Amino acid sequence: MSITRLLNHGLMLISPVVLVRLLSVQDFGRYREFLLYTTVLLSFAALGISHSLLRFIPSRPELKWRYVEQTVALTFASSVLVTGVALLLDTVLEGRVLGEFAWPAALYVLLFVNLDFWEALWLAERRSFAVLGYTTGRLIARMLTVITAAALSGQVRVIVWSLVCMEAVRLTISFISWRRRVQPVTADTTGALREQLSYCLPFGGSMVIASFNRSIGSLFVAKMMGPVALAHYAIGTYLQPVITVLRNSLSDVLLPEMVARHREPDEDRLLLFRRTTVVIAILLIGAAILLARFAEILVITLFSEEYRPAVAILQIYVLVFARESLDFGVPLRAINRTTPILRSNVVAIILNVGLVLLLLPLWGLMGAVIAFVLSRLIEGAYLGWQTMRAYQVPLSQLAPWKDLGKVVIAAALAAVVLYGDLWTEWLGLLGALLGGATFIVAFATMLLLFRVPEAMELLRRIRSPSAES
Repeated sequence: MSITRLLNHGLMLISPVVLVRLLSVQDFGRYREFLLYTTVLLSFAALGISHSLLRFIPSRPELKWRYVEQTVALTFASSVLVTGVALLLDTVLEGRVLGEFAWPAALYVLLFVNLDFWEALWLAERRSFAVLGYTTGRLIARMLTVITAAALSGQVRVIVWSLVCMEAVRLTISFISWRRRVQPVTADTTGALREQLSYCLPFGGSMVIASFNRSIGSLFVAKMMGPVALAHYAIGTYLQPVITVLRNSLSDVLLPEMVARHREPDEDRLLLFRRTTVVIAILLIGAAILLARFAEILVITLFSEEYRPAVAILQIYVLVFARESLDFGVPLRAINRTTPILRSNVVAIILNVGLVLLLLPLWGLMGAVIAFVLSRLIEGAYLGWQTMRAYQVPLSQLAPWKDLGKVVIAAALAAVVLYGDLWTEWLGLLGALLGGATFIVAFATMLLLFRVPEAMELLRRIRSPSAES
């Protein structure tokens, strides 16, 4: 899953790299504003409904298609309600909610979110290669649509409507595939809808708030500083999906495994979470160091000198990687305790809004990104406390702190190889690639010298691929 999503993120990065060369900073900011509004609406419309399949299909596989049908119906109802309310508010407030792209944004959200359950379904069935094909194909189609429209027209409006048309085609294909595959459910479905709703409402609400929290800074920047500042902020935080790629790919696989072990004691399920946490920390901390060290050369090379203000934003933003290493939401979702996740995200968004209002006027774009980082760190501490209460474990047993400490120390020692001007001043982008490869080798070596169990296990599997876990 990590490889699948890393490939997809690599493809997704191509689009803005090309667009900044086809559009002015002003127009790129307008395009990012459209994506910002649709991202917020999509989080409300989706409500985490499709993700619930990861929870219910492993526990009751005989009701698979019943849960899929409920997912389709609930998503449709939610998306119609959300887009309708958004358009109403935009009309009442004379276009100050969704701006110049109100109707295409609403249509795009309706087409994008409906019948989009395939990734969650195949993850629940452990069909990772199907996920690879679906997500990669969809992303390539979206990328080619955007780049082609930009190259031929150079107009943001044409790009936006092209995306709407592409999603209409995707929805049609998805509907045909779904109707061909769906099978009648003969098992007892009593309580299935109520159970799914009881899971989706708090968990979906938490996902909505978390997504909205990630967009708070962009929304304030767009409304208070304009599209040019939004373009700089978007590039500075554009690598945020690295977190989703590296963490969620493991978390999405971990959740069905923890649910499938529901008959085992909670301690055993938390042990599986602890092991995965170390793997996530290795990936995220390593990525954070590389991104912070080579932020300038990456931004200038990929997006041009006009986006230099994004460098400092990116270097601060990578602090979020440390927080995301501990995904306490997975063990809580595994025991259907999603209300604490909702409360933690409420805490985060209140903090973020307050800090943005305080820091944005003082420090501009830097204030917006600092506000988000602080809100996420505090939210993580609160959610960790809720996980301790749910599993009735002390702080010392919540996470493998000793192994996590080894990972941090190993990363710090390996980062010494990145010191100096050799990598970027002399070798440019090639030096960043060579320096990154050198760091990875040094980091892996230090992990093995510190005998981090997960690193040792990976080495054992490389030496003996057929060995059982």
